[in-house]
Amino acid sequence: MIAKIIEGRSFGGCVGYVLKQDSEIIHANGLRTDSAKTIVQDFNFQRMLNPRLGKAVGHIILSWNTADKNMLNNDIMVSSAKRYLAKMGIRDTQCLMVRHHDRKHDHIHIIYNRVNDHGKTISNSNGRYKSFKACKELNALYGFKKSEGKQNVNRGRLKSNDRTKYQIYDTVKAGIRNSKNWTELRSFLRYRGVEIQFKYRSGSEEIQGISFSKNGQVFRGSAIDRSLSFGQIDKALNCIDNSKELYQTPFSGSPAVLSADNSIGKSIDEVAAALFTIADIVPEEEDPLIKKRKKKENYRLKR
Repeated sequence: MIAKIIEGRSFGGCVGYVLKQDSEIIHANGLRTDSAKTIVQDFNFQRMLNPRLGKAVGHIILSWNTADKNMLNNDIMVSSAKRYLAKMGIRDTQCLMVRHHDRKHDHIHIIYNRVNDHGKTISNSNGRYKSFKACKELNALYGFKKSEGKQNVNRGRLKSNDRTKYQIYDTVKAGIRNSKNWTELRSFLRYRGVEIQFKYRSGSEEIQGISFSKNGQVFRGSAIDRSLSFGQIDKALNCIDNSKELYQTPFSGSPAVLSADNSIGKSIDEVAAALFTIADIVPEEEDPLIKKRKKKENYRLKR
């Protein structure tokens, strides 16, 4: 099971889309389900308890692997959806669950009011992280199969940001397979309209993250897919039998070794050793930046 989270401003538009032909309402809370009109009226009536909230429409799509088809029914879907909402902190509010039958994989649409029954706003902070964690726990609990992966997504049905994300995903994956180092990867992507931007640790040349841009849209690598984080790409490139190869530091004009201390001209063995220490995680208590921050805090307390 995987989840896609969307927020919007119009209950009418969202309900109208979800209640299309070949759909089935499998659960409702705090709503009259006589028609789409009464559902929208009830959502909007509660929304007026907090009229300042612009994006009051919560919309979540829960999708299951095609291998789970034989074990799924409405009761299982509603049960897992309720557990998912609880783990996301979405409670005490109106909710509509609708099952669609227009795809090979089973999926449901959940519409909920971000203005709860008491007029308070339901938080959306850290939504992606909480959603990933919730799906992982529920997959283990129910025995659902993992996602089939991005390679099986129907690109033709994608729109806007999702289309660009998948275009970048496909291009970067192809680039990794056809590149021996970062310089070749950057050239491969640029020729196909994708640019790389690196995020550096403040005050240093240490790379912390990576983003990709295409058609004016910028996405963090890990937001596109976890395999597109800087660490994962660097690891993949090093596995293509080039762990002893020197390559240029991105955005610099002179050859350099991308190593733990950014030094140049080391021996091949030292270079290989440095490359494999890039992904090491420095314990919090040994991080010099954290130590410096703690010293400042202690200094303020003494004053």
